[in-house]
Amino acid sequence: MSNCLNCNAALTATQKFCGECGQKTALKRVNLHDVLHDAVHYFTHADKGIFTLLKSLVLQPGLVAKEYVEGKRKKHFPPLNFFLIVAAVYLILGSITTKYGNTALQKRYRSNNYASAQQITKPDALKQAEGIKRMEKMVKIGRFFSKYSNYVAMFAAPLISLLIWLLYFKGRYNFTEHLVANLYLIGFTNLFRCMIISPIAILFSIPTENRSLQFGFMLFEVVYRTFFYYRFMGEYNLAGKVKAFLVAAGTAIFWSALIAAIFYFYIVWG
Repeated sequence: MSNCLNCNAALTATQKFCGECGQKTALKRVNLHDVLHDAVHYFTHADKGIFTLLKSLVLQPGLVAKEYVEGKRKKHFPPLNFFLIVAAVYLILGSITTKYGNTALQKRYRSNNYASAQQITKPDALKQAEGIKRMEKMVKIGRFFSKYSNYVAMFAAPLISLLIWLLYFKGRYNFTEHLVANLYLIGFTNLFRCMIISPIAILFSIPTENRSLQFGFMLFEVVYRTFFYYRFMGEYNLAGKVKAFLVAAGTAIFWSALIAAIFYFYIVWG
């Protein structure tokens, strides 16, 4: 008779795995091969690896979240783990984007600042000073959102989940189940932004605040959320499609309006 080294449960001589926690009973000292094997297995596991998850999120949006909340927990990569991994990738690539991205706002600020120093007349001196001050604030808050994008995403997930839960009033899922869905969804769309949108912006020297770029990403998000929630809610009819689209569009409008309001109040009143 021995005890499990992980949870201290009693083991019999013939047990190969602990009945309480599932750990192997016969363990050897940790070596580099074991660590690397576990890491590779974690990401490439045939049933619940992160690459399998990404494939499902691309080809069958909403299905993973639907199965997860309905009980298939062991089958799929955990939603919070996925969200946090994407947050780490976002942070690393965000630092690269910040290093190489020279935004249009910063250029405009420098050029206006230079112009005001070279030629400025008394009638419009105050107006130019106010314009430069506002531009400084825009650059500052833009840097804040870029630097703390992970915290913004963590704030967005529960807020958007709450909004969608209210929009699907008396729906089949509760707030927490919608949160699980949005951890998958927001994680995937953020990964798309940092792996596709940001490199394109850097490659073609497009400022991150470019309206066409922002609109393109918002359009992608609306389309993806529509397909995601159409599958997640399981309402496979025309009404379900229309409702999923309205929820997706309403969510995008709400989030854009919230960010715009934050920018406005900070610039005007901050």
